Amino acid sequence: MGESFIAIAIDGQKLNTTPFHKAMVPPPMYASMVTFEHCIRSVSFNGEAAIAYLSDGSFILISQATAEMSNVNSLDSCFEKLSGNDVLKLDEDTLGVEIESLRHITISKVVESHLEIIAAAPFNWLVEIRISLADCKATVTNKTKMEAQILRIVNWSDCSNGALIELESGELLEYSNGSIIPSCTEPLLEPCPWVAGVYNTFEMDPDQDRSSQDRLIVGLSFRSRLYCHDRLLSDSVSSFMLSTAHQFLHFVTSGADCQLRSLALASLHNFDPFMGSEQNDMEGYELRKVERGAKLVAILPNSPTAILQMPRGNLEGIYPRSLVLPYVMSKIESGQYGLAVSMMRRQKVDLNLVVDLNPRDFLSNGVIQFLEDVRKVDVLNLFISTLQNNDVTAIRYRVPSWFVRKRALDEINAYDFLTKVNMVCQRIRELFIEAEERGSTLSGKTVEEGYYLLPILTTFAKESPPKLEEALSMIRENAKKKHPETSKKPPLFSDTAQSSIQYLAFLANYELLFSTALGMYDYELARAVARNSQMDPKVYLPLLKRLKILPNFFAKYEVDVDLKRYESALSNLYQSCLHEENLGIAAAATTENKIFGNSFVQCLELIEKHKLHQIGLRLYKNDVEKYSKIMQSLGKSLMGEGKYQAALSVFLSVEPPNLDDAKSAARKCGDWKYFFTLSPRQFSETDSILIYQLALEIAEEIAAGKSGQNKRDALMDASRILLDYGSDIVGAVDYLTLAEMWSEARRIASLHDRDDLVKTVIEAAVSYTSTLLTDFEERQLTFEKISSRYVEVLKIRKQAMKESGFQEEEMLDQGDETGSLFSMASTTSLRSTTSTSSVGSVGSVASVSSVISVGNQTTFTMTNEMDRDKHKSKFNKSGKNKPKKKKKRGKGPGSRKIRPGSEEELKSLVVDLEISCVKPDYACIVDDTILFLSQVGHIDLSHELFRSYENLRKAIDKCQIERMTEAASEKIETERIARKEGTSDTPITLKCEAAVDALQCKELSGVVCELFSFL
Repeated sequence: MGESFIAIAIDGQKLNTTPFHKAMVPPPMYASMVTFEHCIRSVSFNGEAAIAYLSDGSFILISQATAEMSNVNSLDSCFEKLSGNDVLKLDEDTLGVEIESLRHITISKVVESHLEIIAAAPFNWLVEIRISLADCKATVTNKTKMEAQILRIVNWSDCSNGALIELESGELLEYSNGSIIPSCTEPLLEPCPWVAGVYNTFEMDPDQDRSSQDRLIVGLSFRSRLYCHDRLLSDSVSSFMLSTAHQFLHFVTSGADCQLRSLALASLHNFDPFMGSEQNDMEGYELRKVERGAKLVAILPNSPTAILQMPRGNLEGIYPRSLVLPYVMSKIESGQYGLAVSMMRRQKVDLNLVVDLNPRDFLSNGVIQFLEDVRKVDVLNLFISTLQNNDVTAIRYRVPSWFVRKRALDEINAYDFLTKVNMVCQRIRELFIEAEERGSTLSGKTVEEGYYLLPILTTFAKESPPKLEEALSMIRENAKKKHPETSKKPPLFSDTAQSSIQYLAFLANYELLFSTALGMYDYELARAVARNSQMDPKVYLPLLKRLKILPNFFAKYEVDVDLKRYESALSNLYQSCLHEENLGIAAAATTENKIFGNSFVQCLELIEKHKLHQIGLRLYKNDVEKYSKIMQSLGKSLMGEGKYQAALSVFLSVEPPNLDDAKSAARKCGDWKYFFTLSPRQFSETDSILIYQLALEIAEEIAAGKSGQNKRDALMDASRILLDYGSDIVGAVDYLTLAEMWSEARRIASLHDRDDLVKTVIEAAVSYTSTLLTDFEERQLTFEKISSRYVEVLKIRKQAMKESGFQEEEMLDQGDETGSLFSMASTTSLRSTTSTSSVGSVGSVASVSSVISVGNQTTFTMTNEMDRDKHKSKFNKSGKNKPKKKKKRGKGPGSRKIRPGSEEELKSLVVDLEISCVKPDYACIVDDTILFLSQVGHIDLSHELFRSYENLRKAIDKCQIERMTEAASEKIETERIARKEGTSDTPITLKCEAAVDALQCKELSGVVCELFSFL
């Protein structure tokens, strides 16, 4: 009745009652009792009123007692009789109905002046009775003949007016305001003596289609089958309960594996009977196993509690996840954080759900209400310490689709949960500090100073990275505020400060906490922290004592070095040097691993040791001499790291420039122009020889590719070095000839009147041309041969992918086993493309040696060769000179042959096709060679080279066009066959096809083509 749940047991004239929301007393025991004059036949409730039907045919109105119940042992009656004429006798005119034989008495309507009751009478009659509350009279107002006997009459679970009637034929009827109409829902598959219904389902599922049915009826048959309309929910159920407060249907299965299962009422319309009840259970919630024979007695409306009665008769209250999690989510959504957190703590639900269910709303508004509802410091510390940077609704507690949330799904996905902990801690900390400064919460509740100190420390320690320095500063400030002036203890050693430090040391690593306190340069705070840690006093007390003796900046320098904060250490060492601090007292306590002293020498040593040149340059920017030394140190550091170009710039920017180191850096990075620019311009005869040797060495380095340029440019630079700085004309021409720069080589030779070198350049060009002619022929033959094989292997690979169903990447992951199935079909074509002169047969008779045909000797022996020499004396020389057999070495992965038709063969063919085509740089060299030969009297040779190149280019283009045309035709034919057969096979395209189709040779320049158009 109402928000409570009261169990009633009829015992003759006694009505035994037990309020389950206050006590669970199993029958035949009870919490309270009401006695009537006659035996009780039935009791009817509808949430607003209750009525008892006695054996003499009278009715008695009953209501919930208003007496305060302090405990179970002193419970007053849960129900009491109404004062006055509470016994209601029917009028004499009963319309021929046997009043003493009424069944299924149900209150159908309750108003201020009267009650309306319907009941089943013998001979299929439905009786309507009106009870007047003014004169306490009961009158039979109407009776209706039913087509079959009434099996059950129940109230709607969500509505106090009207009733649901079920006939023994299974037909469902709805009674409302004196009218009986057939139900708009599908009938149950068989008669169910236990039924429950929801009158209006649109309130539970706002997204439901309005054109669909708005009733929900569930029934349990005699055969223990649970139905929802015409759908079978479960074929073995002992009891069920339809809870509109939680919007679930709960039922207990029977059999070998008894379980408490839950189905959301909003999802029953979409229940799929073919999937089974286990697959249709609530999303993300595990089933709750119960004792065999247990029955579901009650689901408390205001608590996620299910009450089960065991076979022995005892009652048990459980909190299944299917009730707890939706209950907690609904409380969080409605802003009742106190109830939600209390239930989550008792049922061990992750407190991250408070934030993750709606993070944006929680950070903006929900956190304020959260701090109003949750006032206990321990609970706040627990909540903050359990925060994690993940979404528990996506992993542990999935939010069901039927659960309506305020936020949209796109807002959930857009929220960055990686910053959740920091954002929540910062927001909560702001509210804590504001409340302490204001002295009260926003709702007016008093907040004492320092009340939220521990939760604030928890927020500092929980952030990533932990803000331990801010936490220690707050402890220090709070200790100073609360420290009495009369106390002899230091503020940090008071009980409040020590307890705060102990709590912070519990949250964070004590070594990290001590290092943080030390890094704040507060040695008293560091001692207070070390006192509450596991550190040895013999270690930290001498350290702190020494730091107190040292001058201010130098002590900070040593702290920074210990904490490996070298940038700050350099700044403090610079300040110590600037303030000329005296270190004489602490000189005796110098450690070996630290740089002791506060002069520029020690600063430079620290800079070089930890590469702090940037900070050093900023500190000494006004001191030219020291700035220059740091710059030179930076250049040497860059040289050691292999950054020669940057080192060259640093050495040249020093005042005065460091030319020697700059030359070394220029040579290392291959910048020969800067190297010779920095060299002296006037040399003696001895120096000229040295310069020539140096020019020769640098030219060789540049030609070897040290400057990072391509081969032709590097050889061009090497020739310039020999010509400009070594006066070596022969060497310069040689480098230009190696670079195939014929015109430039001839120009240099002619400039210096070296006809012999001109002749040498022409001969080199002619010789190179003969090499080109041979190369072009080989490229043409190779491309045509490999192209035909490429087509075959391409077909094999596509067929393999089609039959295996794998994609190209998956084929590689499978180890290319599929391609080997088709390798035998391509073996013949592969042999035709390779130049093998003889093929041996493994089944040849000549290759088989028989032990019988080897002369007259026998191969039979009782011992093998090893056994024969097993006990041989060291003086026995037999077999000493016999050659030993070499062990066969296994072939490594590099010696493995490529299988025909495999992916490896396809890749090798693609590489060979790319090599056979002339690259653009190679084509430019050919173009220059043709023009040079035509200008030095070898027009016929240049024409032959032109024709050879054009033949190669046209042959490759022709081969490509024919192959692509054939492939396009095959694709069209395949699609035609697929359409004819009614299949939907999509053409397979490999990644390498686009690259191979784009292969071609670059056309020669227009000047060359125009020249030979006339010849």
